[in-house]
Amino acid sequence: MGNTLHSHSFAGKTSNNKGHVHQYSGNTNETSDQIGHIHYIEGSTTLEDGHVHHYRIATSPAIYVYGGHYHVYMGNADFTKNHVQIIAGDTSFLKKN
Repeated sequence: MGNTLHSHSFAGKTSNNKGHVHQYSGNTNETSDQIGHIHYIEGSTTLEDGHVHHYRIATSPAIYVYGGHYHVYMGNADFTKNHVQIIAGDTSFLKKN
């Protein structure tokens, strides 16, 4: 561990609400690689059914396995067109150097 800044990639599909799903992807914010650290995922979904959703969600604390770590996340994208979309998944795995 240490104070090395790092980020993770993430990607997925939202829940199926009102008969459609959105895709999303990006990179977390950078933070120091210290035990218990978290990241934030932030962005906008793809345009589907005439609208997008915006999100900003905190990840879980780092989950350490196999000489590296990843994070899980779950939350709601913003309320648009009378519904929300759920975003959930895990970040990319980063191996410790």
